[in-house]
This record gives sequence, structure tokens and C-alpha cells, in this order.
Amino acid sequence: MLSNMNQATRPRGSGAFVLAVLAVLWASCDSFGFGGSESSVIPPGPGAPGNPLEIGLDFSVKNDSPFARTETIFASVPFPQSAYPSLQNLVVSGHETSWLPLQYWADGTVKVAQAQFTDTLSPGESKTYTVVRDEPALTGPFMRNPWVSEVATNLEFGAEVLDTFYVPYRGLAGGIPTVLQSTPFAQTTLWRTYHNPVGQPGIGRDYLTSTFYLTEYRDMPFMVVDWILGNDYLGADTVPPGNTDPNLRPLGTVDVRMAKFLCRGATEVLAYRPGEEQIGPAQQLPDGFVAFPVMQDTFLADAQMRRYRFLLRFVPPSANPGEVVHWHETATAMLQEPMHALASQRAWQDTAAAGLLGGPIEGPPDGYARAEAEYQGWLGSNTFGTWGSHGDIQATATTGTPRNHPLSPELAHAIQGQNHRLLRKLEQMAWAQAMRPYHLWQLQVPDEQNILLYTGTPLLTVPGESLGRRYLYENDPWPQYRSLAAGESPGHGWGSYDHEHWSCDLLFDYWTISGDAWAKEELRQLGQSLKGLMRLRYYYTAYVLSARAEGWCMQGFAQVYQATHDVSLKEYAMRRATEIVDVQRHKYHPSRALAWQSNYPSTHYPLDNEFFMPWQHGAVLYGYLGAYRSFNEPLLLQIASDVVDTVAYSWLTNVQTTEFGFVPAGLRYYVPATYNGVEIPANYWDAPPIGIAWGGLPLTGVHTFLTGGLHHLAALTTSSSLRDRALYYGGWLLGDMWDNDRWNKWNYCLPLVYSQQ
Repeated sequence: MLSNMNQATRPRGSGAFVLAVLAVLWASCDSFGFGGSESSVIPPGPGAPGNPLEIGLDFSVKNDSPFARTETIFASVPFPQSAYPSLQNLVVSGHETSWLPLQYWADGTVKVAQAQFTDTLSPGESKTYTVVRDEPALTGPFMRNPWVSEVATNLEFGAEVLDTFYVPYRGLAGGIPTVLQSTPFAQTTLWRTYHNPVGQPGIGRDYLTSTFYLTEYRDMPFMVVDWILGNDYLGADTVPPGNTDPNLRPLGTVDVRMAKFLCRGATEVLAYRPGEEQIGPAQQLPDGFVAFPVMQDTFLADAQMRRYRFLLRFVPPSANPGEVVHWHETATAMLQEPMHALASQRAWQDTAAAGLLGGPIEGPPDGYARAEAEYQGWLGSNTFGTWGSHGDIQATATTGTPRNHPLSPELAHAIQGQNHRLLRKLEQMAWAQAMRPYHLWQLQVPDEQNILLYTGTPLLTVPGESLGRRYLYENDPWPQYRSLAAGESPGHGWGSYDHEHWSCDLLFDYWTISGDAWAKEELRQLGQSLKGLMRLRYYYTAYVLSARAEGWCMQGFAQVYQATHDVSLKEYAMRRATEIVDVQRHKYHPSRALAWQSNYPSTHYPLDNEFFMPWQHGAVLYGYLGAYRSFNEPLLLQIASDVVDTVAYSWLTNVQTTEFGFVPAGLRYYVPATYNGVEIPANYWDAPPIGIAWGGLPLTGVHTFLTGGLHHLAALTTSSSLRDRALYYGGWLLGDMWDNDRWNKWNYCLPLVYSQQ
């Protein structure tokens, strides 16, 4: 029962009078053309135009639906560094506005914030909005929509799952929720429950979890429920006596004969993307619940989850018929053609607030068409369904760094092409993150704990805390409940994470443009997982790993810190840089290479040898420079600066080759460092039969991983000589910029000053 939900945020005593007065005022304005004495919307403020900002900030939305829609718009607005410690005198011009800050610059000023306001768009209409100053932003508590207050007094929702033997287990949202985000326009609350057997003992314990993120709106008579069905037990090797917390008792991979979302007490329940997500049609159950089946004869791996969305409509008996039709059409539009606000190319460029390093640069002239082609190709792909990839790469260790970027192509290309629909692809690729098996509810990893989260859950081949998984592996009490996973790929093919290809990019960029509360929790969890992977003591990962591993993982630390503002995570990342990387890297060798590797057959070097790969240091540039902008720690800039020496040491000038003829400038793929324990020069094996290890063309392919980072180093350093060297090598790698180059992920985040070619 949710009848008392959020009552603390509503005025007592005078609340009904206030709502009645506002309803009359709104009806007299007849802003949406409905009339009548009842209204579902609290009237907006006067909407003064305000005064222009020094750096113009604008964004747009597009209604791709055939319906007129009145919707609360959530628009992520980037802000320049050191400009806005507060947003209290800023509004969207002409609209009553509240703000939800999402990210901050290292100096504490606002970097990205979500503007919230309500507007009406006609079918097919596009609108551009401008942020202005000298008007007060709306503050204060959230107030529930009047129609929702009237109708939702007996609302219940939850989930049901069936085990291997078709025994049902239910979990309903109940008790006092946790308020995650609250503004005058919207509020998101969290419920978490465990499914317990109904009528039969079943497995003898709870069976999987359901976590619900409920968002409701002041100006729309809807609730949106994001349901996360999960196997995300934290677990513990030692459970304190008398402790009955189910979260400490892992279940392991288990069968799911059926899973259903349940709801009763709403006027109508609608599923988001039912075809793509294989959500079955609504079923009316005898106990009054409407049920939506989402899974059948499958399994949930240990630490795996799945996200679904449902929209709940509320219509009181006395509602104005015109409003009822309009809100039904708005709900349909929200589900079929969701609107995503998108700040302009100029706003992102002038603020350098996208990602960790800014960007993207201006795209090619056909940027919109390119972005639309990417969207349509994704929309028509066969990558959906219960366990489909949704466009992401399932195996995180896939070579070629398809999941690593300075900024995801989905967000970068949406901005470059000003194509809002590409953000839908970003949304769904980010949601797919739920399927990666690393979810451990309420995970907190102490700095010095003996735990290694190498593959999502604790690695059992090493000593240390296993979060109850070692006992489960050695003394499995429920083998009969794992029949549907037999012979199947672990986690339905989804990998957790890989340190050499670590990526939070999709989640971070989705959080940036949505402020989605689940995405923030995912990033928080990944921050703890990253601590559990990159250990400082005892385990193998206490040693410097490959250059790209250290680079991409540092980028992950910085992204999670931007989203969560968790200072302890920043401190841990700096301990990694100070105690591990700076101590163990080869800063006294002429190459300044961050990491050497040994005896890899593809080098064709005779044993025993050590070598390094300069192109992998592109990840060091992105990760350490991005963290430098987030943490403002000089050591990070110094480590990134040494990459110029790594490139210079590995560089070739004016060489005659059998592969390419005369090469005026090129970069080695592999660079030898030692042979039989003795340091050797880079050209030690240049002569046949081994020869120069190109690994591709002299200046293209993986070498372009360095391009954007070298230019960002040039923009951030105060050393003119270092700047000149970075631009020299970066300029060779960049070459002449053509349209395709401006669309390339290693180029599209160039600093603006170096992108005008």
C-alpha cells in the first residue's frame, strides 16, 4: 500500500485548499485548451524571459510523435568551468524552472545540471530553449500531481517469479521508500524487495530480488516505474550471529520459469518497448493485479540483472474528457517516441563539459544524416529481446577497443548531428549494462580488504573474502535449481568487465544526458568494483598492469567520481597513481613507458625479452588527463606528459622499408626494451629477419588512439616545449582532417583550438 507515500512533502491542513485554488487558476488560464473545473496540472509560473548569459547556453527537443504532448522536460545543460557556483538565478527563458545538478568541476562550480520545466509541443514540433539569468529558479518540496493524489491511494506494485518447479515467489514494494532525487517538478524514490514463496515452501528461502525506481511528476498524472529484476545478492563469507539479512546470502545462478511485473490501483499500466524487450501482453490476475510477463524458461546468472520500464496512468472519475484524451496521447507519445533534450553543439563546445575532456568538435556537413543512419541501423538490427546486446558489445574483452572512447559515439554523434533520436540508442545501450554479471547490492570495498573482484564476483582461485561464493561453489545446496543454465554460455554471453578494456562510457554519458537514478547507482557500483579489481596490495593487480589498463581504469575512476562525488573514490584512485603507478612505471628509462610486457609471440622477438606498445599510451592520455581535470592533482598531468617521451622514443623518421618504401614519419607498434635482462635500443631488431614491428600502416590504425590525447596534453600543459612536441607528433597522426575524420572517435574530442582545419 502506497497511500501515505511522500505525505511528508505535502502541506498539511491547507494542502487541499492550495490544490483547489491552483486547479481553479489553471482552469481559468486554459493553457492547454481543456477548460473545465478539474485539472491534472499545477499551473506554471509567469515565465519571465530573463537576461542573456555571457556564454549562451541552449538546447532543443523534438516531438517525433503524431500527438500533441504536455510533458515535463528534463534537459541536461553544460556550464563553463568556474562560472556558476549556484543556479538559483537561472531559468529556461519563459518557463518556470527547477535544477538538478549532475556534475561539478574540480573547483566546485556546476559542470552539468538538469533543467526541469513543463511545456506543450505540437505533433512533429521542434523547440529550442535558452538558459537566462536574473530570474529565480523554482525551489521547495515536491508536490504530487492532483490526479495521482486522488487515484493512487491504493496503488500496489511488485513482481512475481517462478522457480524451476513452477513455485511462485512474490515481492511487493512496501514500507518507506528512499528518496533519491527530489525537485519541485519530479521525485524519484527507491524500493527494494526479495521474492518470497507463495503458498508452497519452494527452495526454502527468498528467490531473486526486485528493485523499483519510481518517478512521479508534479505536472503529469503519471508514475514511471523502472523495474530491475536481479540476482544481485552481496553475500558474505561470515554472517554475524542473528543477522537475517537476505542480501548476505547469495543464491547463485538460478532458473526463471517466468517473471512478471505486477500492479493494481492504477487506471492503466503501459509497457515501454514491449516488442523489443519481449514483454508479453497484460494479464488480469484473480487478485486484481495486472501482470506483464517478461521472461520465460531462462535463467539469471549470479550478479546479473535486467531492467524494464512501465508507465502508470491515473484518471479520476470526475476528470475533464478533453484532458483525459490529451494525457492518454501524451502517455502514448512518451512510450512510443520518447523526447530527449539535447544541448547545442555550440553549448557543448564553449563549455568543454562533455565527458571528461570536452567535445565533440563540429561534425561533417551531413552529420544529421549520418547520425540518423546510425539510429535507423540500430533500430532495425536483430539485437533486442530478453538477452539481446541492444547494440553493445557483450564480451568486454573484445579486441579493437569497441567500447573505449573519450566520449561515446552515441552522444558525440548526436551532438555533432544534432540528432535527438540517437540518444535513444544511448539509453538502451546503457540499460543493457544491467545484464553484465557484476551486481552486488550495497557493495563497499575497503581499501585494504583482501578481496579481488576480477570477474565481477570474487575470484575464487585466490585467498580472501569471497562474499559467500566459495561456500556456494564447494557446497551447493540447490543444484536442481540451475537446470536451465546447463550448457549455456555464462551470463547469456555478457561479460562483467575487463581491466584492459574497462569502460563506463555508455553509463556515464547516459547519466549526463538523463540524470537517471539507476545509472548513478550503476556507476557507484562500478566504482566499488573498480576498487575491488585494481587492488593496492597482495594480489597481481597491485602491480602496474598494461598501459591501457591503467589508463582506461583511471578514466573509470574519474567518471564515477563525477557522477557520485564520492571523495573516497578519488582518494583511492590517487593512491593507485601515487603508490603503484608512479613507483613502478619506467620513468627513468628514456621511453618513460608506463608498463613493459614480456615474451609475447606476436612480436617475433627472441626470448627472453621485454617490450612496450606506444599506442596503448593513448589510454593513459585520456584516463590521466581526464582525471586531472576532475581531481586537479598535478601528478596525473605529469604521468600523462611523459607519454610524449614514449612516442618520441618509438618514432621513426625518414626510413626506407620493404613494406611501405620510404616512410618520412612512423610509429612502431611494438618497441623492444630488454633482451636477456639487458636494456636494448628501440632499433635493436630493425634489421631482417625480424624487422620493424609496424603492426599496420606507419601512422594510422591503432596509432590514432594517441591523436586526441596528445592535443589535449598540448592544451593543458604550461610548458611550451612540451606543447610543441605534443603538437608535432599529434599533428603527424592527425594529418589533414576530412569529413570522416571529424566523425572518428579518436578525433572528435580534439580541443576546439586545434580542430579548425
